[in-house]
Amino acid sequence: MPPTWLLALSWAALAAGFVSFAIVVADTYLRGHRQPARVMEIVWLVTVLYIGPAAVRLYWNWGRAEVFARRRHGGQVRKPRRGLVVTQVSRCGAHCALGFVVAEVALFALKAHPAQETLWVDYAGDYLAAVTIAVLFRYVGGPGRGVTKIWRALSTVVTVELVTITAFELALFAWLTLAHHVVFPEPPLRPDSPVFWFAGQLGLIAGFVAAWPVASWQLDRGAGRAE
Repeated sequence: MPPTWLLALSWAALAAGFVSFAIVVADTYLRGHRQPARVMEIVWLVTVLYIGPAAVRLYWNWGRAEVFARRRHGGQVRKPRRGLVVTQVSRCGAHCALGFVVAEVALFALKAHPAQETLWVDYAGDYLAAVTIAVLFRYVGGPGRGVTKIWRALSTVVTVELVTITAFELALFAWLTLAHHVVFPEPPLRPDSPVFWFAGQLGLIAGFVAAWPVASWQLDRGAGRAE
């Protein structure tokens, strides 16, 4: 049984994420600040869910569509560089966060011995789920149909998002390894405990921070402009 203070901290962190989620839901669907690309609504909801109030501020500053409409030059909307980086990292982070949740829950349900140490299997599942979700998001939000649409979605993920996703995932996995073996070694972290999801939140935040310079570098190379 985890100590009481850790359980309280875990629940508080999760609650902050859910409150932030509710704020962005209200702003998007009740106040009518819809995204031109509907998939970005999911991206921002996932981002505030794991980062919390700090991500609400990012959303307020860079996530709303009308933020960019106020920055015009010669009649054309120009997205500030920081806004482009925030969008890219948030998008890749949403893929990783959803992949983490889907893979961890599925693998936990399938394990014959949940306490057994199989972190490399979890990490492989997390990564594959993140990439799959990235392709799915590009497919749903992209033009065309059939095989051509699938190929376009896959190629866009490989050229635009894969490096940032990989940087995000490596930071997440590094933190989770520390969490499992050093920070929260007893009792073992499992998805049926709030401490596991609190540790996951911290890992996803670490991934967001680690992915930022990578996304910025890709933008400088002209590889991070596709939405």
